Amino acid sequence: MVNQDTRLAELAQLISKHAPDNGLYQTALHQLLLFRELEMHGREAVVYEPALIIAAQGRKYVYLDGTRYEYSTGNFLALFMPMAVECEMIGVSESEPMLAVGVRLDRHRLAKLLLKMDGAGQSSAKPQISSTSGIFTSPVKDNLLDATIRLLRTLDDPVETTVLGESILDEIYYRILSDEQGGALKVLLRQQGQIQQISKAVEHLNENLDKNVSVDDLAGLVGMSSSGFHKKFKEVMHVSPLQYTKLIRLNKAKAYIMEGKNVSEAGYLVGYNSPAQFSREYKRQFGVSPSAT
Repeated sequence: MVNQDTRLAELAQLISKHAPDNGLYQTALHQLLLFRELEMHGREAVVYEPALIIAAQGRKYVYLDGTRYEYSTGNFLALFMPMAVECEMIGVSESEPMLAVGVRLDRHRLAKLLLKMDGAGQSSAKPQISSTSGIFTSPVKDNLLDATIRLLRTLDDPVETTVLGESILDEIYYRILSDEQGGALKVLLRQQGQIQQISKAVEHLNENLDKNVSVDDLAGLVGMSSSGFHKKFKEVMHVSPLQYTKLIRLNKAKAYIMEGKNVSEAGYLVGYNSPAQFSREYKRQFGVSPSAT
Protein backbone atom coordinates (compact mmCIF):
# COMPACT_ATOMS: atom_id res chain seq x y z
CA MET A 1 0.00 0.00 0.00
CA VAL A 2 1.31 3.45 -0.95
CA ASN A 3 1.75 5.65 2.12
CA GLN A 4 0.97 9.35 2.26
CA ASP A 5 4.63 10.46 2.15
CA THR A 6 5.00 8.69 -1.19
CA ARG A 7 1.79 10.30 -2.47
CA LEU A 8 2.93 13.76 -1.37
CA ALA A 9 6.31 13.21 -3.05
CA GLU A 10 4.56 12.37 -6.33
CA LEU A 11 2.30 15.42 -5.99
CA ALA A 12 5.37 17.62 -5.42
CA GLN A 13 7.05 16.13 -8.51
CA LEU A 14 3.98 16.81 -10.65
CA ILE A 15 3.77 20.41 -9.44
CA SER A 16 7.50 20.91 -10.13
CA LYS A 17 7.05 19.51 -13.62
CA HIS A 18 4.24 21.87 -14.56
CA ALA A 19 5.38 24.85 -12.47
CA PRO A 20 9.14 24.90 -13.07
CA ASP A 21 9.78 28.50 -11.98
CA ASN A 22 8.72 30.78 -9.16
CA GLY A 23 5.15 31.97 -9.38
CA LEU A 24 1.51 31.10 -9.99
CA TYR A 25 0.60 28.89 -12.95
CA GLN A 26 -2.80 28.68 -14.60
CA THR A 27 -3.24 25.22 -16.12
CA ALA A 28 -5.35 24.12 -19.08
CA LEU A 29 -8.20 23.59 -16.58
CA HIS A 30 -9.56 26.95 -15.46
CA GLN A 31 -10.24 25.64 -11.95
CA LEU A 32 -6.70 24.28 -11.45
CA LEU A 33 -3.75 26.43 -10.34
CA LEU A 34 -0.20 25.49 -9.36
CA PHE A 35 2.09 27.40 -7.00
CA ARG A 36 5.86 27.48 -6.54
CA GLU A 37 7.27 29.97 -4.04
CA LEU A 38 10.98 30.29 -3.32
CA GLU A 39 11.31 33.18 -0.88
CA MET A 40 10.31 33.60 2.76
CA HIS A 41 8.37 36.71 3.68
CA GLY A 42 6.61 38.22 6.66
CA ARG A 43 2.90 38.87 6.93
CA GLU A 44 1.53 40.38 3.72
CA ALA A 45 -2.02 41.45 2.97
CA VAL A 46 -3.62 39.52 0.11
CA VAL A 47 -7.06 38.52 -1.13
CA TYR A 48 -7.68 34.80 -1.57
CA GLU A 49 -10.39 33.73 -3.97
CA PRO A 50 -12.65 30.77 -3.04
CA ALA A 51 -10.35 27.77 -3.35
CA LEU A 52 -9.00 24.55 -1.93
CA ILE A 53 -5.19 24.76 -1.57
CA ILE A 54 -3.25 21.57 -0.90
CA ALA A 55 0.37 21.89 0.25
CA ALA A 56 2.69 19.22 -1.15
CA GLN A 57 5.81 20.84 0.28
CA GLY A 58 6.57 23.80 2.53
CA ARG A 59 4.61 25.79 5.11
CA LYS A 60 2.48 28.90 4.97
CA TYR A 61 0.45 30.74 7.60
CA VAL A 62 -2.74 32.65 6.90
CA TYR A 63 -4.03 35.14 9.48
CA LEU A 64 -7.62 36.32 9.75
CA ASP A 65 -9.40 38.04 12.64
CA GLY A 66 -6.73 37.03 15.18
CA THR A 67 -6.68 33.37 14.11
CA ARG A 68 -3.72 31.68 12.43
CA TYR A 69 -4.45 28.98 9.84
CA GLU A 70 -1.53 26.78 8.84
CA TYR A 71 -1.32 24.87 5.62
CA SER A 72 1.86 22.88 5.36
CA THR A 73 2.95 19.59 3.83
CA GLY A 74 0.01 17.21 3.98
CA ASN A 75 -2.60 19.84 4.91
CA PHE A 76 -5.08 21.93 2.97
CA LEU A 77 -6.68 25.35 3.31
CA ALA A 78 -10.26 25.83 2.12
CA LEU A 79 -11.95 29.20 1.58
CA PHE A 80 -15.54 29.50 0.40
CA MET A 81 -15.76 33.27 -0.07
CA PRO A 82 -13.21 35.83 -1.31
CA MET A 83 -11.20 36.50 1.86
CA ALA A 84 -8.98 39.46 2.73
CA VAL A 85 -6.20 37.87 4.79
CA GLU A 86 -2.53 38.20 5.71
CA CYS A 87 -0.15 35.40 4.75
CA GLU A 88 3.37 34.53 5.90
CA MET A 89 5.84 32.21 4.16
CA ILE A 90 8.45 30.45 6.28
CA GLY A 91 11.16 27.83 5.85
CA VAL A 92 11.41 27.83 2.05
CA SER A 93 14.39 28.18 -0.28
CA GLU A 94 15.33 27.59 -3.90
CA SER A 95 16.14 23.98 -3.10
CA GLU A 96 13.05 23.51 -0.89
CA PRO A 97 10.29 25.68 -2.40
CA MET A 98 6.67 25.87 -1.34
CA LEU A 99 4.72 23.66 -3.75
CA ALA A 100 0.94 23.70 -3.72
CA VAL A 101 -2.14 22.94 -5.81
CA GLY A 102 -5.10 25.28 -5.92
CA VAL A 103 -8.59 24.25 -7.00
CA ARG A 104 -11.02 27.12 -7.49
CA LEU A 105 -14.28 26.44 -5.66
CA ASP A 106 -17.62 27.20 -7.25
CA ARG A 107 -20.25 27.47 -4.51
CA HIS A 108 -23.12 26.71 -6.90
CA ARG A 109 -21.36 23.59 -8.18
CA LEU A 110 -20.75 22.49 -4.59
CA ALA A 111 -24.41 23.07 -3.69
CA LYS A 112 -25.55 21.06 -6.72
CA LEU A 113 -23.27 18.18 -5.74
CA LEU A 114 -24.51 18.30 -2.13
CA LEU A 115 -28.09 17.96 -3.37
CA LYS A 116 -27.05 14.89 -5.33
CA MET A 117 -25.34 13.45 -2.24
CA ASP A 118 -28.45 14.09 -0.16
CA GLY A 119 -30.62 12.45 -2.81
CA ALA A 120 -28.39 9.37 -2.74
CA GLY A 121 -28.94 9.13 1.02
CA GLN A 122 -25.30 9.65 2.02
CA SER A 123 -24.87 9.90 5.77
CA SER A 124 -23.20 13.18 6.58
CA ALA A 125 -19.98 13.31 8.57
CA LYS A 126 -20.59 14.98 11.90
CA PRO A 127 -19.28 18.57 11.72
CA GLN A 128 -16.33 19.34 13.98
CA ILE A 129 -17.45 22.94 14.14
CA SER A 130 -20.91 24.43 14.06
CA SER A 131 -20.11 27.95 12.85
CA THR A 132 -20.60 29.21 9.33
CA SER A 133 -17.00 30.35 8.93
CA GLY A 134 -15.89 30.64 5.32
CA ILE A 135 -12.37 29.29 5.99
CA PHE A 136 -10.76 26.23 7.56
CA THR A 137 -7.66 24.02 7.42
CA SER A 138 -7.45 20.24 7.77
CA PRO A 139 -5.07 17.32 7.12
CA VAL A 140 -5.52 16.03 3.58
CA LYS A 141 -6.92 12.50 3.40
CA ASP A 142 -5.61 9.87 1.01
CA ASN A 143 -8.74 9.82 -1.16
CA LEU A 144 -8.55 13.60 -1.73
CA LEU A 145 -4.81 13.36 -2.34
CA ASP A 146 -5.25 10.50 -4.84
CA ALA A 147 -7.86 12.46 -6.81
CA THR A 148 -5.59 15.53 -6.91
CA ILE A 149 -2.66 13.46 -8.18
CA ARG A 150 -4.83 11.92 -10.89
CA LEU A 151 -5.99 15.38 -11.93
CA LEU A 152 -2.40 16.61 -12.30
CA ARG A 153 -1.46 13.50 -14.28
CA THR A 154 -4.03 14.46 -16.92
CA LEU A 155 -2.03 17.63 -17.65
CA ASP A 156 0.44 15.49 -19.63
CA ASP A 157 -2.24 14.76 -22.23
CA PRO A 158 -4.64 17.48 -23.49
CA VAL A 159 -7.21 14.83 -24.44
CA GLU A 160 -7.18 13.40 -20.90
CA THR A 161 -7.43 16.90 -19.47
CA THR A 162 -10.51 17.58 -21.59
CA VAL A 163 -12.20 14.21 -21.14
CA LEU A 164 -11.35 13.42 -17.50
CA GLY A 165 -10.59 16.77 -15.87
CA GLU A 166 -14.13 17.87 -14.99
CA SER A 167 -15.14 14.48 -13.56
CA ILE A 168 -12.06 14.40 -11.33
CA LEU A 169 -12.84 17.95 -10.19
CA ASP A 170 -16.30 16.74 -9.15
CA GLU A 171 -14.62 13.95 -7.19
CA ILE A 172 -12.40 16.50 -5.42
CA TYR A 173 -15.50 18.57 -4.54
CA TYR A 174 -17.13 15.40 -3.21
CA ARG A 175 -14.09 14.57 -1.06
CA ILE A 176 -14.17 18.06 0.49
CA LEU A 177 -17.86 17.75 1.31
CA SER A 178 -17.30 14.27 2.77
CA ASP A 179 -14.49 15.43 5.08
CA GLU A 180 -15.33 15.91 8.77
CA GLN A 181 -14.38 19.57 8.45
CA GLY A 182 -16.62 19.75 5.40
CA GLY A 183 -19.53 19.82 7.85
CA ALA A 184 -18.95 23.58 8.17
CA LEU A 185 -19.21 23.89 4.39
CA LYS A 186 -22.45 21.89 4.41
CA VAL A 187 -23.84 24.31 6.99
CA LEU A 188 -22.93 27.16 4.65
CA LEU A 189 -24.45 25.52 1.59
CA ARG A 190 -27.66 24.51 3.34
CA GLN A 191 -28.26 27.96 4.80
CA GLN A 192 -29.45 28.99 1.38
CA GLY A 193 -31.13 32.19 2.56
CA GLN A 194 -28.58 34.12 4.61
CA ILE A 195 -25.48 32.63 3.00
CA GLN A 196 -26.74 33.53 -0.46
CA GLN A 197 -27.43 37.00 0.86
CA ILE A 198 -23.87 37.40 2.18
CA SER A 199 -22.48 35.96 -1.06
CA LYS A 200 -24.57 38.44 -3.06
CA ALA A 201 -23.29 41.31 -0.92
CA VAL A 202 -19.65 40.20 -1.32
CA GLU A 203 -20.12 39.93 -5.08
CA HIS A 204 -21.71 43.39 -5.20
CA LEU A 205 -18.82 44.90 -3.23
CA ASN A 206 -16.20 43.32 -5.50
CA GLU A 207 -18.01 44.54 -8.62
CA ASN A 208 -18.45 48.11 -7.33
CA LEU A 209 -15.14 48.99 -5.70
CA ASP A 210 -15.22 52.43 -7.31
CA LYS A 211 -18.50 53.33 -5.61
CA ASN A 212 -19.35 54.25 -2.03
CA VAL A 213 -21.52 51.38 -0.77
CA SER A 214 -22.73 51.62 2.83
CA VAL A 215 -23.72 48.81 5.18
CA ASP A 216 -27.31 50.04 4.93
CA ASP A 217 -27.08 49.82 1.13
CA LEU A 218 -25.81 46.25 1.31
CA ALA A 219 -28.40 45.22 3.89
CA GLY A 220 -31.15 46.70 1.73
CA LEU A 221 -29.77 44.98 -1.36
CA VAL A 222 -30.07 41.54 0.24
CA GLY A 223 -33.25 42.20 2.25
CA MET A 224 -31.76 42.07 5.75
CA SER A 225 -31.74 44.49 8.66
CA SER A 226 -28.49 46.42 9.02
CA SER A 227 -27.71 44.86 12.40
CA GLY A 228 -28.56 41.33 11.23
CA PHE A 229 -26.52 41.76 8.07
CA HIS A 230 -23.48 43.10 9.98
CA LYS A 231 -23.58 40.17 12.43
CA LYS A 232 -23.94 37.49 9.76
CA PHE A 233 -21.31 39.07 7.49
CA LYS A 234 -18.72 39.07 10.28
CA GLU A 235 -19.61 35.48 11.23
CA VAL A 236 -18.87 34.26 7.70
CA MET A 237 -16.11 36.66 6.60
CA HIS A 238 -14.38 37.26 9.98
CA VAL A 239 -14.25 41.02 9.38
CA SER A 240 -16.89 43.72 9.33
CA PRO A 241 -18.36 44.87 5.98
CA LEU A 242 -16.46 48.17 6.21
CA GLN A 243 -13.15 46.44 7.02
CA TYR A 244 -13.70 44.00 4.18
CA THR A 245 -14.45 46.80 1.72
CA LYS A 246 -11.28 48.68 2.67
CA LEU A 247 -9.08 45.57 2.44
CA ILE A 248 -10.51 44.54 -0.93
CA ARG A 249 -10.11 48.07 -2.31
CA LEU A 250 -6.50 48.40 -1.17
CA ASN A 251 -5.50 44.99 -2.48
CA LYS A 252 -7.12 45.73 -5.83
CA ALA A 253 -5.34 49.09 -5.97
CA LYS A 254 -2.04 47.34 -5.31
CA ALA A 255 -2.74 44.99 -8.21
CA TYR A 256 -3.51 47.95 -10.47
CA ILE A 257 -0.24 49.66 -9.53
CA MET A 258 1.75 46.48 -10.17
CA GLU A 259 0.06 46.27 -13.59
CA GLY A 260 1.48 49.70 -14.42
CA LYS A 261 -1.31 52.13 -13.56
CA ASN A 262 -0.28 55.34 -11.82
CA VAL A 263 -1.07 55.87 -8.16
CA SER A 264 -3.86 58.41 -8.64
CA GLU A 265 -5.62 56.25 -11.21
CA ALA A 266 -5.33 53.12 -9.05
CA GLY A 267 -6.84 54.95 -6.07
CA TYR A 268 -9.65 56.43 -8.15
CA LEU A 269 -10.54 53.04 -9.68
CA VAL A 270 -11.21 51.61 -6.22
CA GLY A 271 -13.24 54.52 -4.91
CA TYR A 272 -10.67 56.88 -3.35
CA ASN A 273 -11.35 60.48 -4.37
CA SER A 274 -8.72 61.80 -1.96
CA PRO A 275 -5.13 60.90 -2.99
CA ALA A 276 -3.92 61.79 0.51
CA GLN A 277 -6.39 59.42 2.18
CA PHE A 278 -5.54 56.68 -0.30
CA SER A 279 -1.81 57.06 0.29
CA ARG A 280 -2.27 57.13 4.07
CA GLU A 281 -4.46 54.01 4.20
CA TYR A 282 -2.33 52.17 1.64
CA LYS A 283 0.84 52.76 3.67
CA ARG A 284 -0.92 51.71 6.88
CA GLN A 285 -1.98 48.46 5.21
CA PHE A 286 1.16 47.53 3.25
CA GLY A 287 3.93 49.36 5.10
CA VAL A 288 5.03 51.34 2.03
CA SER A 289 3.56 54.22 0.08
CA PRO A 290 1.74 53.48 -3.20
CA SER A 291 4.57 55.08 -5.19
CA ALA A 292 7.08 52.68 -3.59
CA THR A 293 5.14 49.57 -4.61
